[in-house]
Amino acid sequence: MSIRTNMQDLENIALLFEDIKNIAVARLVPEVARAHFRQAEKETLLGVKSLLDAAIVRLEENDSEKPVNDRNNLKQIPVED
Repeated sequence: MSIRTNMQDLENIALLFEDIKNIAVARLVPEVARAHFRQAEKETLLGVKSLLDAAIVRLEENDSEKPVNDRNNLKQIPVED
């Protein structure tokens, strides 16, 4: 006998596990510690944001250094009258 589950069943199970985790964390981890962990998570995300911002600036600087018409690659063709 096989048991078939659909996506909604899996989502409901995942939500139940999330609820269980939240209850366990609330009971086992003091509020002060949770606040520190949340701040650490925020700082990590801000660090990643800074890395991305710096990468964007480098890309923009590289784009601004390129000639607009790329005249270095143009070839002069003489035109006869």
